[in-house]
Amino acid sequence: MAQSLTAIGGQTNATGSSGTDGSDDAVASMEAAFDRAIAKAAEVTEKRMEGGSALDAARTRLSN
Repeated sequence: MAQSLTAIGGQTNATGSSGTDGSDDAVASMEAAFDRAIAKAAEVTEKRMEGGSALDAARTRLSN
């Protein structure tokens, strides 16, 4: 489903208005989104590591 750039900008609250404020706001919005994504990825990785350790321990107990 194709969307216009204006519609996409409206979803992110960065419509690319003229002047520096529009692009500064767009950059700040993207940085915030990337920061949230990085934090979420770190959280997922941590939970996977914990789950993987428990799985490895269970496998070791079964093989002994």
